[in-house]
Amino acid sequence: MDVAQIISKFGTPDPGWWVVALLAVLSLIQISPVKINPWDAILGWLGRKLNGKELTNLQGEMKDLKAKVNGMWVSAHRHAILTFARELRAGIEHSTDEWSNVLSQIDEYEVYCEKNHIANGVVKQDSIFINGMYQQLSVEQKL
Repeated sequence: MDVAQIISKFGTPDPGWWVVALLAVLSLIQISPVKINPWDAILGWLGRKLNGKELTNLQGEMKDLKAKVNGMWVSAHRHAILTFARELRAGIEHSTDEWSNVLSQIDEYEVYCEKNHIANGVVKQDSIFINGMYQQLSVEQKL
């Protein structure tokens, strides 16, 4: 079959040749170095149509899960700071690593509060107390 016969086939009303030609052109475009990927676009569109509701549900669940994890992170930091301050007031001694850990948690928590415009009240006062004790123990060289 020569080129003239192939071209004459496309002129016939048979839609099968047009479908084959379209698939061939789309495939050539897909594997070419051009950044147009027709198969990816077609399959992506089909996937969104088939899974649209599920994707929306998953996005909602991910948002809820992110809020829960964020709440747990905040709660854990608050708890660690408040517990450390209570232990200091009770006269419990702490290691250098424990001091480093709580001071870094205080810094992280303060950045979070500033970023999210949260007033932290009691935690702020306990943070000031912990930092003051750290300064005092550093001066006395007890750390």
